[in-house]
Amino acid sequence: MEGGFWFANSYAEAAGRFLIACDDLREAGHKVENERLEIGMTGPDGEPLCIDVAIVGSLQSGKVLLSSSGVHGVEGYPGSAIQLAVMDDLCKEDSFKDHAIIFVHIINPYGMAWWRRFNENNVDLNRNFLRGDQKYEGVPTGYETIREFINPESPPPQKEKWFKLKALNLIRKYGFNNLKQCVAEGQYEYPKAIQYGGDCLQPGPELLLNWLDQKLDSVSRIWAIDLHTGLGPSGHDTLLISAGMGPEDFAHLDGLFPGHVESLDPNAGVGYEILGDLHQGLEDRYNNIKWTSITQEFGTFKPVKVLQATRAENRWTQWGLHMNEMDARRHWSREKMLRAFNPKDVVWQHKITSRGRVVFNTARQDLCS
Repeated sequence: MEGGFWFANSYAEAAGRFLIACDDLREAGHKVENERLEIGMTGPDGEPLCIDVAIVGSLQSGKVLLSSSGVHGVEGYPGSAIQLAVMDDLCKEDSFKDHAIIFVHIINPYGMAWWRRFNENNVDLNRNFLRGDQKYEGVPTGYETIREFINPESPPPQKEKWFKLKALNLIRKYGFNNLKQCVAEGQYEYPKAIQYGGDCLQPGPELLLNWLDQKLDSVSRIWAIDLHTGLGPSGHDTLLISAGMGPEDFAHLDGLFPGHVESLDPNAGVGYEILGDLHQGLEDRYNNIKWTSITQEFGTFKPVKVLQATRAENRWTQWGLHMNEMDARRHWSREKMLRAFNPKDVVWQHKITSRGRVVFNTARQDLCS
């Protein structure tokens, strides 16, 4: 099937298709355990918003491939598409007991349903999974110098004449790598600003962690892939790994995925160091498990355009004159947000599902080798 086939038009459609995929796997003879973790909110069509989780195979094997999507809401559309595509591939295989696959489908269902990157409390969930020794406080070095530019306290104009010029001036002044680190690292002091990591663990992440607590007792090895968009060249996937990964592990991953692996060090490539990302939180909480974790980032548009869309949508949400959630979702900035991270382009969609499958299958082979 063409890559675009797997892309849903709404959160409700994606969630429904995920549940059908679980049933299809059962009918194909696989052992499947799935559950809906409800966050207590509804979407535009009144549908319950849930983090859907599924286990295929045997946790008793001790080996798990963990595939997660939608921690950034609207990025869940391509993330879900990849998960649905690989689940369809699994239907063509025999059942297995030598490992398990855990699918976590849409960690931020609110953001996906209402076309935001952030959750119902304006929290960036990929800045919310702090380690036990970290606190929900502080801002990145230099953040105050650019805070007003990236977070104007007013509704967005549809055409902002001087935005790109101002952005370029800041890049010239501070350097692109310093600026992207400052903007994207995560901040914990301004609840109405972008990249806000929250003041506590959010309800969705707490539900997920409590569920994982019950499932991972017998697991000693996890290969984790978290699916994202909006960073890097359009249609190209960059596999981001922790800046602290040792040279041997880095070389191993580089051998598996030549030309795609980069450190989160802002000076090493398209990435940047962040606080409280999903894998940091998981590796800290389950530190008795041996982890291999990558963030698979698919590029969409140039960084300034992506920032502009994120900034405009948040300005509308925080400072716009909207009556309710449905009214807010109709605004042009929400559509811009959706398309900045989920382009309506069949060629791009094909690249995403194709590379998503390749990385999933390669990681699975590496886990089982």
